[in-house]
Amino acid sequence: MEYDVLVVGSGPAGSITGWHIAREGFSVLMIDKKKEAGSPVQCAEYVPAVLSREVLIPGDAIANEIKGLKVYFPDNRSYEFSMPGYILNRAVFDKHLTLNAIKAGACLWLKTKFLGFENSRIFVSQNGRIIEVSAKIIVGADGSNSRVGRLINSRHKDYIIAFQQELPLMEKMEYTEVYFDKKIFGGYAWLFPKKHSANVGLGVKIGCKLKVKELFLQFVEKLVNEKKIINTPLKTATGLIPVGGPTSTVKNNILLVGDAAGQTHPITGAGIAPAIVCGKFAARSIIKALQKNDLNLLFMYEKEWKDFYLKELNRATQKRKKMEENWHRLEEILKECWVSFPEYYG
Repeated sequence: MEYDVLVVGSGPAGSITGWHIAREGFSVLMIDKKKEAGSPVQCAEYVPAVLSREVLIPGDAIANEIKGLKVYFPDNRSYEFSMPGYILNRAVFDKHLTLNAIKAGACLWLKTKFLGFENSRIFVSQNGRIIEVSAKIIVGADGSNSRVGRLINSRHKDYIIAFQQELPLMEKMEYTEVYFDKKIFGGYAWLFPKKHSANVGLGVKIGCKLKVKELFLQFVEKLVNEKKIINTPLKTATGLIPVGGPTSTVKNNILLVGDAAGQTHPITGAGIAPAIVCGKFAARSIIKALQKNDLNLLFMYEKEWKDFYLKELNRATQKRKKMEENWHRLEEILKECWVSFPEYYG
């Protein structure tokens, strides 16, 4: 089985990349170890409203329209910002992107794991059976623990470990909320409201003295006491968020996109919007490389996404370093280290 492009991972980064390439008439195989496109969801599901300029967000993929953000400091000060956005039904949104790629001509194999490659031979596992495929170009869009990335020695330097549950809301909310606490070293807690429930979660630096589940339960108790939520979990998700900045993203005929490439924001952990934008950049360079039969053109991707996004990633990486080094005086330095404050950009 021969393809022009193998895309490992069918989340936003993989589906957007595959969609753009397939639209140009090239053969694309997308594989994913999941049993169902779009599920399970491991994300707080917020995206800024401006993302709709890059990709269509269908109505049934929007769980709630958001007016802004409230930030709570450890000393109980709070700040409110206008930051329009959406809380997604992420499974619906991801499936929509995957369907777009399939309609454009891409093939999708679910329950399929990428095993590795040797020269032009690529090996995947499906239902216990090893299958050999060939592809001119491989795209690693397989998340923070990217197997494609490991095989080209592209590794993340730093992680946040996150724990999240979907919990019933006491009443409708139109603002996302983030909470900082000195016990939550290197991270923060969040409440991201849907219509009748909310994604309530917490991310903490690996190596923190308190375990993420213990901190999460304390946070839930706080929200219950404030009569914001009911402690009856509807869904649970855990995962790693790379926060150490970008890795090397191009080597030979291999590109990394999204979480696999470290394109998540090192302060907020946001990854959906960068995955979609950088997926478009990746596709653009792949299309040109295939048209010209010149793999050197793949390096256009690294240049394009870095020109667009690297300055902010580097700033955020430095801000994270400052925040962690001065965690003992978090109240004093937080405005310089959180993206919604003007001081962050000073």
